Amino acid sequence: MSSLWKQMDSIGRCTRCLRWPRIASAMAACVALVALTTTAAAQKAHIQISQGPYYQGEAVDVHLIVEDFEEDPTPEVEVVAPKGARLDFTGVSPSTRSSISIVNGRMTQTKEVRFVYQYRFVAGEAGRYALGPFRVSQGGTSRTTGPVQVEIQALGRSDRVRIKTTWPSDEVFPGQRIEVNLEWSFEAELNDRMRDYRIEVPIFNRGDLFRYVDDPPQRGDREVVVQTSAGPLSLRADITDRVENGRRFNVVKARRTLIPLKPGRFEFSGATVMVEEVVRWRRDLFGQRTPQAVRKLPTIDERRTLVVSDVPLAGRPESYAGAIGRGFSFEVSADRSVVQVGDPIGLTLVLRGDGNLDGAGLADLSTSAGLSPERFRVPTAPQAGVVKDGAKTFHLQLRVLDAGVREIPPIPYSYFDTDKREYVTVVSRPIALSVRRAQVITADDVVSGAKDEEGEEGGPSHSPLGATDEAQEREQPALGDFALAGANLSIVRDPARLVARGANAGGGVLPALLYGFSLAAVVGAFFFRRQRDLDPEVVVRQRGFAAARKQIAKAAGEPRSRAMGQLADALRAMLRAAPGSQSAELDAFLSECDAVAYAPDGGGHAAVDRETIDRAQALAKAIEEGAS
Repeated sequence: MSSLWKQMDSIGRCTRCLRWPRIASAMAACVALVALTTTAAAQKAHIQISQGPYYQGEAVDVHLIVEDFEEDPTPEVEVVAPKGARLDFTGVSPSTRSSISIVNGRMTQTKEVRFVYQYRFVAGEAGRYALGPFRVSQGGTSRTTGPVQVEIQALGRSDRVRIKTTWPSDEVFPGQRIEVNLEWSFEAELNDRMRDYRIEVPIFNRGDLFRYVDDPPQRGDREVVVQTSAGPLSLRADITDRVENGRRFNVVKARRTLIPLKPGRFEFSGATVMVEEVVRWRRDLFGQRTPQAVRKLPTIDERRTLVVSDVPLAGRPESYAGAIGRGFSFEVSADRSVVQVGDPIGLTLVLRGDGNLDGAGLADLSTSAGLSPERFRVPTAPQAGVVKDGAKTFHLQLRVLDAGVREIPPIPYSYFDTDKREYVTVVSRPIALSVRRAQVITADDVVSGAKDEEGEEGGPSHSPLGATDEAQEREQPALGDFALAGANLSIVRDPARLVARGANAGGGVLPALLYGFSLAAVVGAFFFRRQRDLDPEVVVRQRGFAAARKQIAKAAGEPRSRAMGQLADALRAMLRAAPGSQSAELDAFLSECDAVAYAPDGGGHAAVDRETIDRAQALAKAIEEGAS
């Protein structure tokens, strides 16, 4: 019996030896599976808005939070702004966070992807508005938020803060320059207690109706900042004092020029201003007084209407080509006055005046200027001019077809005078011409050449086409005489003669130089033409960017306060040329520059650090890339 138990025990040990490797490998696979477990969260999106109350004309910060989508590409968002309000997208901030946790031997890896889309909501009228829904999509995945209700309160007209906008009350016309005057006044005692202000002018946000002509403030000018859909706008301002009923007010006046693009009757909500008055202060760790509680002082202007009428059709001259304004003049000059029939004459036509030079064209000269097709050949295609230094210049080529022409007649140019409400025609001065008949060379003049000034018998003899080569060579003029009389125009078919003549013309060096020079001339002409065809606005903007970059580089050796002012000026100048390049990082940097530049201590005399210069250069590069 004992021997039997021993045999069974040995068999069991062998069986366990065979099973344990399988059990161990299975356990290892389970541990590996547990170790690689990653939590997967569902995609979601929700809305966050800044704390109220909210007032008409005041911007409300709206954040769309999108979580657990893929890092790339950035999800797309679709949303429609509520009627009567504006919802401006200002940027998106992506972020990614990964974490690993081990609980009871189980390791879990978590990855969170988050996108924050920033919007600015502005309502022109009081009422209840629904923000959303926002639809977020990435590839085949999409999520939609529910709408968020926002209650917008009406603004009163504060007696301590006032705002007013004015523009011409009578009708205006497309292309006419219109000045919009802005006047903001506030009690003088608010000077020391005003923490911030925000001005909104609805007519400044209609890029679909107007083109804006801005004169940016220069260094040293006073300025006022107006919030627009394209970002903050700095306007040159005049600040004066005014006393009303024993109360002293500070009065800020600014203006902006706009040009209507199309006719219509347009209604605009009143301009608004929101002033934050500090009502309680506290001391920080450094003993500086900082705001602790503020009170909002809102006010709104009256609604206003602008009527844009189209220029009348009745009485419109043939020489009218869209010019609208006042005080136009028209000058024409020619690059030559002695020509043969058919020779080109370069004309330069210069239009000056107070009006829409950008939209002014050039009428068909063959019908409006009396340049009849029988006597002149003029271009029929529309001519594109270039606006520079308060004038628009056109260039075209004219050809005289009649030898009896003695002048380029006066060329009329018509425009619609916005003061007189009628068409006015100005005329250029005539240009005297001396036109000779063109000389026509016939085949007889080239081949025979039998007669000259001495008569038929006294003229030189010419070899017939069948003469020998030696006789022909003796009668041909030497190289460089450029004489065609007696030239041998027969076709040479002997290859030996062609090779021999080429070898005698400089041994191959001169032709190579001529070919090389010609190729270089063609390449140079190509680049010159490409540079000339660049959009003038692009050229001006590139020059401005280059000047701003030089100003940033020059600030490296300046004291910190002065350098920060130069950096802010350079970046703002680039933003005016490319307003769509505003970013949160750029706003933060400009605020930092302003804080140092206008600090009481001026930041000391130490030079600005290299890191600040590098940040400014990186922001300038981003603005320039965004404008290209």
